[in-house]
Amino acid sequence: MRKTVLFFLFIVIISSCSKKEVKVQPGDSIRARAAIEQLQKIREYYVSKDAEGLRSMTTSEGFKTVAANMNNFDSAELKLSIRWVDIKDNSTVVLAAWDGQWKQSSQSMTEKGTAMFVFTGTPLKLDAILRDSPFNYP
Repeated sequence: MRKTVLFFLFIVIISSCSKKEVKVQPGDSIRARAAIEQLQKIREYYVSKDAEGLRSMTTSEGFKTVAANMNNFDSAELKLSIRWVDIKDNSTVVLAAWDGQWKQSSQSMTEKGTAMFVFTGTPLKLDAILRDSPFNYP
């Protein structure tokens, strides 16, 4: 009898440890990750001067803001450091510190700042940039 109880207990312990826990991401987490990924793609399109790529990631107002000075540099390096993401009913705001270097001919320009990138819609698209936009340089 004692062996039967120990065997049953052993089976219960083994079977309960074999299942993997499934972690479900909340909707806000998925939305925040999507906004951050969008921002990184926009940065890549801006640096490579891909207007069509930018147009697909932005609203018409957002495109005007990002592409306004895109032809004023020969090459650029832009690094974004995400500080926080604020999710509201119809918008997602990403606060990021940025560090950029733009080269035109033989001249080089380095700037730093902090900007708030406002994403709206489904799928998320960049609609506005508040504070110090990295896309206003050179």
